[in-house]
Amino acid sequence: MTRPKKRTRQYNRYPVHLKRKIAKEYLSGVASYGILAEEHGLKNKDVVKEFVRWYKRQNPDSIKMDSEKEKSEEDIEQAARIAKLEAALRLSELKVEMLETMIDKAEQILSIDIRKKSGTNQLKK
Repeated sequence: MTRPKKRTRQYNRYPVHLKRKIAKEYLSGVASYGILAEEHGLKNKDVVKEFVRWYKRQNPDSIKMDSEKEKSEEDIEQAARIAKLEAALRLSELKVEMLETMIDKAEQILSIDIRKKSGTNQLKK
């Protein structure tokens, strides 16, 4: 008794360098699955998704390194923003101190109270 031959699907084989290139492009955020499939003449976006899955299985450490690089860039941007905000805060504190000093000097020279005392009633018209 002879067995009938089992039918198998014919899959396209793509070169490793192409898979790697497309997966890196997607992971770096250059383009979406659909756009990459179109640009490289692939059947559909599912092929690109499979390339990305393949790449992640092959290189789990490089994915972590890429995300660490992104985090470090975000950390640098955040540190720069914090430094800018701290400088603005210092400038604001200096302005407040200058205005307080000006009011103190004006009160001494003019011998009048310029600051409103807490708890005082406003004049009614």
